[in-house]
Amino acid sequence: MSELLKQIISNSIVIALFTSAIAYFFHKRTERQNAVLKREFEQLSSKDNSHFEWRKNTVELLGQVYIHLNRLGLGFQNKYSKIPEYDSYYEDEIIFKSNQHIRDLLINNGHFLPPELLGEASKLVEHFDVWLTKYNQIRLIDKDTKTTQIYVGPDGFRFPENAEKLFKEKYVEMFNDLHK
Repeated sequence: MSELLKQIISNSIVIALFTSAIAYFFHKRTERQNAVLKREFEQLSSKDNSHFEWRKNTVELLGQVYIHLNRLGLGFQNKYSKIPEYDSYYEDEIIFKSNQHIRDLLINNGHFLPPELLGEASKLVEHFDVWLTKYNQIRLIDKDTKTTQIYVGPDGFRFPENAEKLFKEKYVEMFNDLHK
């Protein structure tokens, strides 16, 4: 019986060593696979987070542009185009500030614009640049208060209505997509 016991013990030790070696091998392999999966997940998560942040910032930018374009449109439609004489407060507070704000937003945050809006953004910036330059010349340099309104359309820089339409549509589309 002692021989049988020795045989059982030696076989048990050999089996335990092999089992330990196999378990160690599988454990290490599992750790490596988990590390690879974790890295891949973090990379995908990082890309997704970056894309989400870009979309969020884009919606914020487009929302501000949307509001100021509406402000300009309503201001022009309801009062500015109908005033009988120069109204410095209205022009300075509504028209000038919104024109300048939209232009500055587009210039300073162009990296958040979807590529399909870049051309339209350039048209808006050009229009506002020309309007602001003309405003500066008429109101600040020439001190002209006889000119009732400042228009740059007759100078070849009509307001880009298609740009306004595309910006507003893109805002609604991206806002709805972001808040699904």
